[in-house]
Parts: sequence; structure tokens; C-alpha cells
Amino acid sequence: MIEIKNLYKSFGGDEVLKDICLTVKKGQVLGIIGPSGSGKSTLLRCINNLELPTKGTIHINGKLAYQDESGKVFSETEISITRTKVGMVFQHFNLFPHMTVLENVYAGPKFVLGQDEKEYRSEALAILESVGLAEKRDQYPEQLSGGQQQRVGIARALAMKPDVILFDEVTSALDPELVGEVLGVLRKLAEAGMTMLIVTHEMGFVRQVADRVIFMDEGRIVEENNPAEFFDNPQNERTKSFLSSVLSHTD
Repeated sequence: MIEIKNLYKSFGGDEVLKDICLTVKKGQVLGIIGPSGSGKSTLLRCINNLELPTKGTIHINGKLAYQDESGKVFSETEISITRTKVGMVFQHFNLFPHMTVLENVYAGPKFVLGQDEKEYRSEALAILESVGLAEKRDQYPEQLSGGQQQRVGIARALAMKPDVILFDEVTSALDPELVGEVLGVLRKLAEAGMTMLIVTHEMGFVRQVADRVIFMDEGRIVEENNPAEFFDNPQNERTKSFLSSVLSHTD
């Protein structure tokens, strides 16, 4: 599904990603953890073309995306086609405040995919039903709780029928009692076979839902393993230190 080779990203003189190599198969759930500033969000933004890699390649569904080996950037049309296959849900909702919940969800299918009204409305309603928000379809974002807004954000990503969804710390801006309802939606997506890359600090969730876990630090992938081995038997000293600090704090 996704293949990343020798990916680098710099902002001025600050090298944020350093030689990232990563493969994600169809239907896999990849948990991405690490301290703040380790490059986790930048990695997702490069995959979704919100940031252009400084060096390296990203393949999606076997097709070279955004940049070829010589550094040539594809046209906006080619980039747009690729981006429709990659959904992204952000930490801060980013809903359109002047649109209803239903309008937020079908905005992409209507304006980007060009679906007819009957199709995009019926599909949007079905997706809202799946995330438990059908009864909120005519409300505006400001009338919803943070957890409900985030579920609308997930529904909006799903409406584009992506092959993979990237989740960037989608629970970190929520009150603790609202985190569970959002993680519940992610758990259902995982069970349904959606390919997902999830940047999160929710270690228990990663352990339960992810197929693989990577730990990033200072722009590099330091360790990668299945959840059981990763949490019970970390190999790298930096991973051990991070998990010890985070898990003891959680307790």
C-alpha cells in the first residue's frame, strides 16, 4: 500500500526526517509513537503531500507519488488524484464552521469527486450512521462536543473512499472522557480492514489495535516490531527509556 524509501525532510537547516524507510501493507494498522518533535506528524504530512519531501520517494499502491528519484515533482493533477486515495484526520478537527455536519461530510465527494447529489447525500448519511452521528447531521460544528467533531472529521475522511487514512494525534485535543468514543470508531475501522497510520500517545490503544508499532526519535525510526514484542521486550535503550517514562506516567 505504502512504500517509503530514504525519506528526508528539512525546514531550513533543521533536518526533521532522516532516512525514513517504511512499508505498510493493505489492511495493516501501524502505530507511530515517540516524543514531541520526533518527526511523527511531518512523516504523515509528507505521505499526504502537505509537505514536499526534501529527498527520497513515496509509493502508494505501487505508483510513485509526489516525487520521482530525480527529484521531479508531478503535476498538480497527478498529485490531486493520488491525494484522493489518502485520507487524513487532524488533531484540531478542521471542520468548516459555516457548514452543517452533513455538508462537511459530503463536501469532498461533491466538490472533488463530482458525485451527484443523491449519491453523495445517501453515502454521507450512511457514514454518519456508522460513527453514531446521524442525528447530528443538521447541526453545526460549534454545537458539537470535541469528540463529536472529531468523529465528523473521521466521517469526512471516509466519505472520500480512501485506500489509507492517516490519523495525527486525533485524541490529544480532547477531554479525557471523550477519548474513548473516538478510539471506538478507529477500532471499528481496524476491524473492517482499513489501512491506517496512527500517530498517538494512547499506548493501550496501540497495543490492542495495531499490527505493527514504530518508535521515532530525532527524525529516525529507532525501533519497529509487533505490539507484544515492542511493549514487552523493547530492544533499543531509547525505546526502553521512553516506554518506561510514558507507561509509569500513565499508571
